[in-house]
Amino acid sequence: MDYTHREQEILRIALDKFQKTTGLPTEVQSNVHPPVLGPDAVVRIRNKDFAAKVKVNLRRVHVAAAMHELVNYPMKGLIITRYVTPQIANYLKELNIAFIDTAGNAYINEPPVFVYVRGNRPTDDLAQEPRHRAFQPAGLKLLFALLCNPGLERNPYREITKKAGVALGTVNWILKDLVKMGYILDMGKQGRSLLMKKDLLKRWVTTYPEMLRPRQLRGRYKAKDRDWWKNTVFLTNTDFNTYWGGEIAVAKLTGYLKPMIVTIYTEERLDKFTLRNRLKKDPAGDVEILIPFWTFEHRYQNRQIVPPLLVYADLLATGDPRNIEAAKVIYDQELIGLIEED
Repeated sequence: MDYTHREQEILRIALDKFQKTTGLPTEVQSNVHPPVLGPDAVVRIRNKDFAAKVKVNLRRVHVAAAMHELVNYPMKGLIITRYVTPQIANYLKELNIAFIDTAGNAYINEPPVFVYVRGNRPTDDLAQEPRHRAFQPAGLKLLFALLCNPGLERNPYREITKKAGVALGTVNWILKDLVKMGYILDMGKQGRSLLMKKDLLKRWVTTYPEMLRPRQLRGRYKAKDRDWWKNTVFLTNTDFNTYWGGEIAVAKLTGYLKPMIVTIYTEERLDKFTLRNRLKKDPAGDVEILIPFWTFEHRYQNRQIVPPLLVYADLLATGDPRNIEAAKVIYDQELIGLIEED
């Protein structure tokens, strides 16, 4: 997907501000997108090339998504964004991830270049990105269904409604929105086709933690025994719709991770669920319980694990480097097939 005008402006303003702040010359070597794994641009700073990813916003989940991509590039990665808060600046420095923003903040530790500037406030007047229905809560539910069920977009609206768990009118508006954004090609009687699936998946993953996940959270709890989940069997009554997510899910699917946070999606009554599993309410607890938001069946339904795309999103949302590594395993094993173009 080519740059949006907003991303082009962020790249231009950030590099101009960096030169004025540091005195170091910068040059965009290329902003051509090679197939699949190409960076957004190759930026040369003092005769050293960096693979740049341009991010409109930069929170921990965006950093995690960028880390997943930057690891594929042979050259040093560089995040370019509108604004990096002091907290995120420290986080990036701890991870040794280079960044530049439009406020003049920057971190680069690539000898002979070392730059660390933080605390500058944004002063630009970049136009706000329009709010699309597709990336509001109902739209995210629909997109989740489309991404997890290849070809679903070709079905009648009622079938899409059934699998996405959203209103019929909502499907109509959101599909029109996706057509305008170029994510769906509507060929009339020949049907619809979902396009740019990789980009759409990335946008879903970084938007879900902010726009939909907080609405699904029922509470946080703590168990007396950290490994209580190993001996827990969920009730199989389908009315409860109870599934493992996040770190537990990836541990069960791959054996890759030793879970620290227990993520559970369930529709069972909280009082019954917490009593049976001896969980105590604790805002800082290591057990989080959420409401499922999908209505379709998937390949890990019988193992009581959430769809892999949700495992991936929840892992990235933590910003924890070990979870980002585990997320890449899920991406490579489970998600690449979902984003193949027809």
